[in-house]
Amino acid sequence: MKNIEFKAELRDLELAKAIAMNVGAKRAAVLLQTDEYVRVPEGRLKRRVERNDAAGAVRELWIWYDRPDRTGPRASRWTSLDDRQVEVRWPGLDRTVARLVIKRREVWSVENIRIHLDAVAGLGNYLELHGIVDHTADPGETRLKVTTLMEQFRPALGEPVSGSYSEL
Repeated sequence: MKNIEFKAELRDLELAKAIAMNVGAKRAAVLLQTDEYVRVPEGRLKRRVERNDAAGAVRELWIWYDRPDRTGPRASRWTSLDDRQVEVRWPGLDRTVARLVIKRREVWSVENIRIHLDAVAGLGNYLELHGIVDHTADPGETRLKVTTLMEQFRPALGEPVSGSYSEL
C-alpha cells in the first residue's frame, strides 16, 4: 500500500476534534495500540497489538513501512504481515524489542484521508494524516488533500515531526 503522510505535535486536542468535524470527518474508532519495534535492514518493522476501545476486539499484526524522515507530506510504502510472512521475509530475525510505543489513537476519516489524534505515552499528543493511495485515488490529488488538511489543522498544531514515534 501507499500513503501520503504528515505528522505534527498536537497542542490543542479539542480544537483538532472541532476542525475534524468542520471538515466533514467522521470519528471511526478509538484504538489502544502497543507497537514493538524490531530492527530490520531496510525500513521499519513493528509488531502491533491493537484493542478497539468500544468493541474490545484485539488484533495483532506486523507492519513494515518505509518512508523518508522529513517534515511535510511524504510518501510511505507499507504492508501488514503475519508471523509466517515475517519469518519468510526475514529468516532468523532477532525479534528483540528495540523500542516500545504505547498510544491511544482516535481515528477520524474524510474521503480517502485518515486523521489520527494520538496520545503517545511519555511523549504527548500528535496529529497524523494518512492519505490512502490505492487504485481509486490519484497520488497528486491525495497529496493536495493532505496539504489542505495540514493548513486547516494548523491552529491546533505545534512543530512538524519528521520521524517515527519510536525515535522521539
